[in-house]
Amino acid sequence: MPYTSQKSINEIYPDFGPESGVQLHTIITIRWLGLAGQLFALALVGFGLGFDVMPEITVPLVLASGLLNVWATLQRDGNRRLSNKQASAHLAFDLIHLAALLFVTGGLANPFSVLMLVPTTVSATMLTRTTTYGLIGLSIALVTALAYTPFPLPWDGEPPVVSPLFRAALWISLCFTLIFLAIYMARVGREGRLRARALAATQFALEQEQRLAAIGALAAAAAHELGTPMGTIMLAAKELLETWDGDENARADLQLILDEVTRCRDILSELRDHKTAGDGGHFITMSVAAVLHEAAGPHENRGVDLHFDIDPSAEFEITRAPEIIHATRSIIENAAGFARTGVIISAHTADNELIVTIDDDGPGFDPQIIKRLGEPYVTTRSLTPGRDGGMGLGLFIAKSLLERVGASLTFSASDTNGARACIRWPEAADRQPSQTQLHVN
Repeated sequence: MPYTSQKSINEIYPDFGPESGVQLHTIITIRWLGLAGQLFALALVGFGLGFDVMPEITVPLVLASGLLNVWATLQRDGNRRLSNKQASAHLAFDLIHLAALLFVTGGLANPFSVLMLVPTTVSATMLTRTTTYGLIGLSIALVTALAYTPFPLPWDGEPPVVSPLFRAALWISLCFTLIFLAIYMARVGREGRLRARALAATQFALEQEQRLAAIGALAAAAAHELGTPMGTIMLAAKELLETWDGDENARADLQLILDEVTRCRDILSELRDHKTAGDGGHFITMSVAAVLHEAAGPHENRGVDLHFDIDPSAEFEITRAPEIIHATRSIIENAAGFARTGVIISAHTADNELIVTIDDDGPGFDPQIIKRLGEPYVTTRSLTPGRDGGMGLGLFIAKSLLERVGASLTFSASDTNGARACIRWPEAADRQPSQTQLHVN
């Protein structure tokens, strides 16, 4: 995709990088909440209900976890991000600590055994897949150990007898829930991170396009301001040349100065002809053909023929927004990358819509993923040595940018069995020629 690289996105949005992890402060906060809940439960059961919670064992266990949290709190930077290995070590400790507390208070018969799901769920939402799988295995091993605890459930008198069948069913349900919750949360978290990363790439690409537009505006303004001094220099050079009666070498130098100044004025005049400077409304509208030619410009003369077919019904002006230029350029780049010989870029109006189609004569879209095209990280390209296969963000960015200006993007097979991308702008055909603008939301 134009202007955007994976390295630049990771530099601007480091939170999306592969090495990012959970903050130490988050782990500390979660552990303090857990310790508070454990102490409250022990106090309620021991003092409120009068059950024997074996405080000589349970209280030291809780305090051991508290001491670790105090040590972690005293670290210099509680806001630093932990690596996956460090975060997994903290969660593994919490898992083992909770299992030890449950082991001496009835094991699976303890209603709080469902808390064994928490550390693995936290890992699934924040850490890598490998770390989560490791914690799932540890959790299952600890849940299995809880099924064989010799310690009874704290009770006033003889504790209730839990049948082996019910204990086995509880073990199966906990293990199944552990695996299901972890996989589900990992999938949801991964999709959220991918979408956030793709949106970051979209924003970065739009900022790049806006910078280019700003540079163009500055160039046009400079052309406007330099016109007067250039005219003065040209006039003075002409007068000197007309009245010069000295050395011929000096006359040749004056002629050279006049020729170069004339050339500079021609360049500035060309800039003024293309972009009108002088106010804040530079580049507001351009013809449909001009917008399409500008978007396709970087891909001309690169081994693939670009053909333009602009219907007379589409000969009006549209907004030259960075979103339109970048989105159309990305789609043309995708078509040129797959085309065998050429790409046809056409525009016409129908049913009060401006319709731009981009057809290539390549192999066409894969039927298995055509319905998902436009989603982040969905691509039909395959990685080959020495060639970037693409990350699947180009079409997602194009679709997002076009939706931002009220347009829609769809994909289908072209008339030549290649690929077709179709851009539609509603309410474009009923505007007057040379005055039509796309509505920008």
